[in-house]
Amino acid sequence: KLIKALRTNNLLPAIVFLPTRRKCDEAATEVALDKSQKTDSEKQLIREQIFEEFAAENPEIKRHKHRKVLIRGGVAAHHAGHIPAWKLLIEKMMSKGLLNAIFATSTVAAGVDFPARTVVITNADARGNDGWRTLRASELQQMTGRAGRRGKDNVGFAVLAPGQFQNPKKIAELLKSPPDELQSKFRSTYTSLLNLLDAFKSFGQVREIAEKSFAFRETAHQIDKLEKLR
Repeated sequence: KLIKALRTNNLLPAIVFLPTRRKCDEAATEVALDKSQKTDSEKQLIREQIFEEFAAENPEIKRHKHRKVLIRGGVAAHHAGHIPAWKLLIEKMMSKGLLNAIFATSTVAAGVDFPARTVVITNADARGNDGWRTLRASELQQMTGRAGRRGKDNVGFAVLAPGQFQNPKKIAELLKSPPDELQSKFRSTYTSLLNLLDAFKSFGQVREIAEKSFAFRETAHQIDKLEKLR
């Protein structure tokens, strides 16, 4: 029903963000099996040709369980549970305008570049390593930032789909919130230091590289204090 509504209002292609990998796979399969969905035989033929060409170089995708979903349905699931070659194929087809919808988890938004005319937010929550939590402002901004295709759309659309765990008020607050503070995840270890020394041979070069990192900028004042104590 969601894809039909988006098509009726000329809001395809779309990226539909769902909370779990399983829901992404199930949604793509459900849409592909819906015989009432409008199909474009020309695009279907092109998808099949691209799949065969891509599979010749990446044989691991030949028996992918969503092969028919992709080719016949013109939709796909995209998340960390799929092999890299499959995700590259999906991104390639989406960039060429051959897919109607991609069903993805919120974590995908920060790592890919395949904008759509519309993004659909189905949950105000996200699933992390420690269980369920509210979406962060930066995550929502990454998701909504995928709306609108350069050179094709004058405006992009973000749609809030109704659901049990949807919270329009919270989403509105997050959209107005400033971006989350950036924090470096780089951690200097003996292994990383040895690898850098092996690559650059000079501790001076390693230090120069480290000083250009975001982590260094965060801790520069702490380093100054420590050097003064030496």
